[in-house]
Amino acid sequence: MPRSALVLFAASLGFFFVTATTFTSLGYVLYTMVAELGWSKAAAGFSFSLLGLACGLASPLPPLLMKSIGTRLTMFAGCLVLAAGFLIASQIEHLTLFFVATTLMGVGFSLVAPSPAVYLLATWFPRTSARMIGFYFMAGAAGGIAGPLIVGAIVGMTGDWRLHWLVMAISAFVLGLICLVCIRDAVKVESVEQVKGAGHEQDGPAQRSLWTVRQALRTPSFLILALVMTVVQTAVTSAHSILVAHIANLGEGAAPGAIAMSLLAFAGTGAKGLTGTLCERIDPRRILIAGLALQALAMALLWSASLVMVATAAATLFGLGWGMAWLSAHILLLRYFGAGIAGDMTAMATTATTFAVLGPILAGRIADVTGGYSLAILIFALLLAAATGIAVLFLRAPSAAPVTEPETVGEGELVPAE
Repeated sequence: MPRSALVLFAASLGFFFVTATTFTSLGYVLYTMVAELGWSKAAAGFSFSLLGLACGLASPLPPLLMKSIGTRLTMFAGCLVLAAGFLIASQIEHLTLFFVATTLMGVGFSLVAPSPAVYLLATWFPRTSARMIGFYFMAGAAGGIAGPLIVGAIVGMTGDWRLHWLVMAISAFVLGLICLVCIRDAVKVESVEQVKGAGHEQDGPAQRSLWTVRQALRTPSFLILALVMTVVQTAVTSAHSILVAHIANLGEGAAPGAIAMSLLAFAGTGAKGLTGTLCERIDPRRILIAGLALQALAMALLWSASLVMVATAAATLFGLGWGMAWLSAHILLLRYFGAGIAGDMTAMATTATTFAVLGPILAGRIADVTGGYSLAILIFALLLAAATGIAVLFLRAPSAAPVTEPETVGEGELVPAE
């Protein structure tokens, strides 16, 4: 088999695995762990938040490691870190150790995907990198769909959450061996920027934006989009952490919750795929508003649902709205501020969404006080409704960038002065 095919296989398998075993399935395992170990729901939510926070804070690590030890060993190290986190989780008795475990899972996630793999695919498939990277992200989305069902099968058949974590630890180690065998760098990493720019070379020279990053950050358009993305990410992160437990409280156990989680991921994946095409024909602002409204409606339906089937339908509807809102917000950043600084603006907006890690903690605390997640779900529904209203009333394309005198840089090259 060609080396490029082996690289694609290992990288895609890695993204499938980390997606399946962390964010999309942790809520299911937490449900059984909390019941057995007697933890508070706020503490369980905090462990979920640590996973997301560690994943975000560790994101600068992969390019640095790839420069010093190469992509193959970086991904192998990520698999070992994941295996350590899973192994600790299988042995824990105390909450503090589980916090360590989920932190390690977040760090391992960042070292395995997606930054190292995108660089690999961009360099191994220079002419077809967009197609291969698209396939790669499809594999990650499939992990989100399959993960809750896999966990549900293991825990449902054995009733042992420790066995689940042990199986995941062994699987992570096997994945590391696969990375050692299959992964090779087509182009040696010599700088952090080389990794960050992977996959964009064939797009041609970046068009110079009329905006500077500093100017764009001050516009109401960016502030509203960053706020909307933060609300969406908070609701999504919280839904992943509480959905299984909330549906289980309706009286039919945790198994339907795993199905609902998978349907949420499936709907979100499909919506993201369709939204890109729709935005070519329909104003992305309208799609964003529709996605936010759909999420708010889904949360309200989940809050009022007394039947598992209704709650499952609400989860599916929520996933659909999530996919529409998330992708259209990114497209609006590109259209409002131009391709030249689109990457910087997306990074800034994504940084703002770090506050989403507070969602599971808040939801857990509310559940400890009230005995269920209904009030938390209602709060998220109101937040999404407020975000919808703000987008309808205030989100507009920014006015023309401030006119500034250009500076001369070299032979006849001009750039806007800041």
